[in-house]
Amino acid sequence: MTLLKRVYFVFILILFLLGCGTQLALSGQEREDYLKSIKSYGEYFVKPGVSRDEWKKDWIACGGMADGGFSSDAPSGSPTEILIKASKQKRKNLAACMQFKNYDQLKGFEY
Repeated sequence: MTLLKRVYFVFILILFLLGCGTQLALSGQEREDYLKSIKSYGEYFVKPGVSRDEWKKDWIACGGMADGGFSSDAPSGSPTEILIKASKQKRKNLAACMQFKNYDQLKGFEY
């Protein structure tokens, strides 16, 4: 094997191992715990004593989606700048509505 072929082989091997390493970094229970820790935007609004059904009803009444997420009110196919602006405005509106309903917003996902 020529030197050039060896260098090429080692380079490809390194790329392969790095790619696999990023996939293997979180596996098993660690991966499951991480996935469970991911919250939707709506889950950052809490109110002691409120059931999941009550929270969901309030969230939807404020304009959120049933899964705890939200969708901007920008028309489909809008430019990125418009989508970002509409998304920020929707988050502000959702936050104001939920706070009006006496929910506290947890740190970590402020608008």
